[in-house]
Parts: sequence; structure tokens; C-alpha cells
Amino acid sequence: MAIDVMTEISTCLSQKKNFLLSGGAGSGKTYTLIQTLHSVYKKNANARVACITYTNVAANEIKARSPYSKLWVSTIHDFLWDNIKGFQKNLIKVLYELVNNDTMSYSGETPKEQLIFTSVEYKNYRRIEDGTISHDDLLKTAEYMFEHYPFLAKILCDKYDFIFIDEYQDTQRAVANIFLKHIKEKATGRLCLGFFGDK
Repeated sequence: MAIDVMTEISTCLSQKKNFLLSGGAGSGKTYTLIQTLHSVYKKNANARVACITYTNVAANEIKARSPYSKLWVSTIHDFLWDNIKGFQKNLIKVLYELVNNDTMSYSGETPKEQLIFTSVEYKNYRRIEDGTISHDDLLKTAEYMFEHYPFLAKILCDKYDFIFIDEYQDTQRAVANIFLKHIKEKATGRLCLGFFGDK
């Protein structure tokens, strides 16, 4: 990536303006993401940054190349779950609503009107009867949570100064809505969102 790209990104970072970096395979997007992290921490060693990727391999690569104590690196699923799992009362209510309005498919033996959840958990398998959701369910649940509970976006804006999303082209609609509708709305001047990917 050319130096002027980093200059433009640095301007966005200092002004807390959201930005998007688009480039084809092999164009240096990951390198620029790492340089962006270095730039943030050079200016402020205590900056609170979340870097979201789509695979554990990519997350581990970023962690290895950017070993900052205030840097949170994870997959999108882990990031979303980390930010909603503490609101169990809301999660239980949302899971009932998603199942009962058929937004989330359910084919268990217990009639959906009789389901009783004591907690909601995110795992690699799905068992709605027990309140266990899996990957696709988590995205629907998180989108619904951020849409109906605006305080979640406010908490995120207080928790992080910057959120960088790697490989944004793989972003599902639910994830795009969370960041570009619900979080972006509350983030102006407080939280900078940066997207890195291939158009």
C-alpha cells in the first residue's frame, strides 16, 4: 500500500472518522491493518482497539504481529458473543421472540410456546430447547439485540476507541447491520470503525 493510504487512514484515526480500505488479493491489506494498529498504539499506548477477523488463523496472525495489551483480537462470532452474553435476561427474551415469530427455525419436540430458557449459551452445536444457539443463530440474535437494545451500542462505544474489521467482503448482512446501522449511529466522534477487505 502506498504511503498516502496510511496518511489518509491516520487522518481518519485522529478525527475518529470511519473508513474503508478496499484492495484485491495480495495488495497489502493485512499489512496495512497491522501498520494501522502500530500507528494507533504509537500515538496512544492505552488505546482500546478491537480487531475482528473471520478465522482463528487470521486472529492468531494479527495477535502475533501486534502484541499490544489493550488489543482485543477475535472472530466476529466471539466478538459479538462477548458483548451480549452478559445480558442474559435480554437474551432469554430475544430467543423467545425469535423462535416464536419464526425468525429462528425450530423443530424440537417441545412446542415452541412451552419452551422455558434459564440461560442462553453459544456453542458449536444447536439445541434451542436448552437455550443453546450456534453460529447462524448468534448472528440473528446479536442483530436483534443491537436493534432493540440501543444501550449495547453505547456500551461498545465506551469500551473501544477503534474497531477494525478484516475481510469485510465476507460480512453477512446481519453483521453489516450491527456495525453500519446500530453501532455507527451511536459511534460518531466516539468510536472509529475501519473496514479492510476486497470489494
